[in-house]
Amino acid sequence: MGVDGVEGTGQRSENLPQYEIWYSVREKVWDTRSGKFRWTGESQVWDWDKCTVGLARTGNNILKLIVRSSVQKHSGYMGKDVNLRYMMGFDVTYIKEPVKDAYLARKYSNDPEERMGPKERWVLELNDEHWIWQWADVGDNSEISVIHEIYQRIISELDDQQLNADNIFDANIDDLPDDIVPVIYQPAVDSLRNFIREIHIHKNNETDEGEEEGVEEEITLLFENEELRRHSFRGIVNRTYELFRRLHHGRTVDIETFKLHIPKDTADTELSFENIYSNTHGLVEDSIHGDPPKAPRRNVKYYLGNRSHPVVFINTSNHAMAEFDCNHEMWKWEYIPWLKDSPVRLGHKSRKEIERSFKSLLKFRLH
Repeated sequence: MGVDGVEGTGQRSENLPQYEIWYSVREKVWDTRSGKFRWTGESQVWDWDKCTVGLARTGNNILKLIVRSSVQKHSGYMGKDVNLRYMMGFDVTYIKEPVKDAYLARKYSNDPEERMGPKERWVLELNDEHWIWQWADVGDNSEISVIHEIYQRIISELDDQQLNADNIFDANIDDLPDDIVPVIYQPAVDSLRNFIREIHIHKNNETDEGEEEGVEEEITLLFENEELRRHSFRGIVNRTYELFRRLHHGRTVDIETFKLHIPKDTADTELSFENIYSNTHGLVEDSIHGDPPKAPRRNVKYYLGNRSHPVVFINTSNHAMAEFDCNHEMWKWEYIPWLKDSPVRLGHKSRKEIERSFKSLLKFRLH
């Protein structure tokens, strides 16, 4: 979402009223056939309905517009209907006044052959890749006021250079628990099978020499799979790798763990990513294992809702992660694990407990 580099504290920009609007974005077209993941060199404008928008500022005083959307789907894994939340954010440095134009109305999809005839809309162009808009109903000016209110709020924010960020992003949810629970973002590429199924939070008391006693949380993520991208070789290595994991580990589920360090007398939560730090690598990479054992502690860059919910980004195909986003131009799945309609299961098992629940199919373990 392109919101890395947030530092400092201060007054947060006020969020916009949560109107449902249309959002159009020019996105790269990716080739994911036969295990590949590469840009085709082409881009396409996609329209998303029922979106909400909000504003936030980074510590270096850059204004961000955050777009969210969601869809209800039935999850066989969860055994119920779940809400898939999507998020994309980008810098706003200059905008044009809203204009009325004629646009092909979307019927069912982005396929031009399934578009209805031109229909008038009020549109706010944010740059040459992002637009927010609503249909203009004859005799009803409510859509005009919505788009103009958003425009006026953005202009006001751009003119006010005194505001600074507290690096807390509003998710527009009322249920914010006091317990420390991280929020995870992952590129939402539907053809990949690497999505998260479960998030486990296991608390350990911790006393480090020379430091005040605090709490350590071990966060273990269970992914549906670990599908290789750069080294897939038309899927052949993928199938071989899956067979190895099934025989050796008794699973094709991928398991990754990072830690939250919560000092006793301060709110400054820290993160450590032992052997799974992404550095600045993006989704195309599948063999990234940054940060050695005894990994350095890294400051949380963003929180969601309040300072109890640090944000972590899954950045690569082998689920290396970081405190910042490396896939700015992609929609993100927004995993908020405590919500009742979350698509992920929230648990409290340790990494060792989870590992013991899978049994190797081999008579001896490979070393």
